[in-house]
Amino acid sequence: MSYKTILVSLNEVGRLSELVTAAVTLARETGAHVSGLYVVPAVQVYPSVGFEAAPQVFEGNRSFFKDNGARVKQAFEEAMRREGLSYDFHQIDARTPVIADEVVASGRVADLVIVSATNPEEITGVERDFVEQTVMALGRPVIVLPYKGNATVSLNEVIIGWDGGREAARATFDALPLLKKAAKVRVVRIDPQKDPSLRGSVAGADLAEALSRHGVKAEAQGYPTDGQDEGQALMRCAADSGAGLIVMGAYGHSRLAEFIFGGATRFVLNRLVCPVLMSH
Repeated sequence: MSYKTILVSLNEVGRLSELVTAAVTLARETGAHVSGLYVVPAVQVYPSVGFEAAPQVFEGNRSFFKDNGARVKQAFEEAMRREGLSYDFHQIDARTPVIADEVVASGRVADLVIVSATNPEEITGVERDFVEQTVMALGRPVIVLPYKGNATVSLNEVIIGWDGGREAARATFDALPLLKKAAKVRVVRIDPQKDPSLRGSVAGADLAEALSRHGVKAEAQGYPTDGQDEGQALMRCAADSGAGLIVMGAYGHSRLAEFIFGGATRFVLNRLVCPVLMSH
């Protein structure tokens, strides 16, 4: 198994450099083709605006996104040419105001999708639940970059947040092409003593053994919460070890056609200390 196509969503323009750098790093590691995607969403016209204002609103919206799109395309293509990578770029005029819908549709034919968490302090036109909707609906592994701070994807040390569940298993084996190239992989089970079936054993040892058959250098360990919740403990573990990537399942449920993250997953995304690969 290897990644052949990486899609990078470029609407979070405040993190454009970080998104392009992550795509370059991962394409170098895997030899994958990179597809850049920028979405021009349809304008959301509310009844209170009135029909006379709609054309002005529409044109202003399109101008904002078109101007950004031109800058994004130039920066992306310059980086790909400079690195000698195989690439293409698509700017899509969406039929809905929801950018995530287009990223999901395009991302389903990619092996890996790269996005940035949305910055609550910036207005980029990206919906606040963009990552939530993308990760939960896509059906492909997604690497999420922090919206601020360190966004460098490094394979010097990778942490797998393991609880033995379906989502964690899916994320782990979706990440195999990267785990095989990692210098060190740690399978981390948060507070394993809470699970009676794990007492007297090394939590995650069975996964580490399975990964070793794929040529992955993995070791297993338990990690205490020390009174924190699991999401906080996982972030602390990653920060303490200087990990360059976290691999974890995305937990959540559907509510009235919307996808809602579970508490630990939402905490991790809001306080990322490094990029995270998620699958659902």
